[in-house]
Amino acid sequence: MKRPVLTTLIALLLSGCTSSPDERLLQMAKDHEARQAEQSQQMARMEQELTEGGKRLVEADAKAREELTSMQRELRSDQADIGHQRDQLETEHREIAVQRNRDPIIAAVIANTALILACLLPLLVCVYVLWSAGRSCDSDAAVTEILVQELVSERPTLLSRALPGLTHEAGEGFSRRPSPK
Repeated sequence: MKRPVLTTLIALLLSGCTSSPDERLLQMAKDHEARQAEQSQQMARMEQELTEGGKRLVEADAKAREELTSMQRELRSDQADIGHQRDQLETEHREIAVQRNRDPIIAAVIANTALILACLLPLLVCVYVLWSAGRSCDSDAAVTEILVQELVSERPTLLSRALPGLTHEAGEGFSRRPSPK
C-alpha cells in the first residue's frame, strides 16, 4: 500500500519539472511499468528459488526421516541385544550365587565324610582281624601244634636255628649253653 502512494508522490514531483503534463505522466507511467516488470521478475525468481528450496527441504526431510527410522531400528536391535545380554548376565549371577551357597555345604560334607571314615577305619581293621581270626582257626591250630612239638621235642629244629644256644635235656627243661667263642 505504501508503494502506490510513494510512486504517485514521485510522479507528481517529477511532473512539475517537465514542460508538458502529459509527457511527464507518460514518462512516469513508463518508469513505473519498468519497475513493476523488474519487481515481477525478481518475485518470479524468488518464487522459483523458494520452490526449489522447498523441494530440497522436502527431500532432505524425507532423507532425514529415513535415517531416523533406520537409526531407531538399529537402536531397537541394540536394545534387544543388550536386554538379551543382561538376561544372560542375570542368569550367570544367579548360578554363581547358588554355587556360592552350595560349595561350602559340599566341602563340609566331604570333610565330615573323611572324618567319619578316619574314625571307622580302626573299627574296620578290628572287624577284619576278628573275622580273619575266625576263619583261620585250622591254620592257627596247626601252627600251635608245631610250636608245641618243637618246644617239647628233644631236638628242636626250628628253635635251634632261631636261638642257637638253646638246648633241651631230658628232665631238666631248657638251658642255655655257653656259646663257643
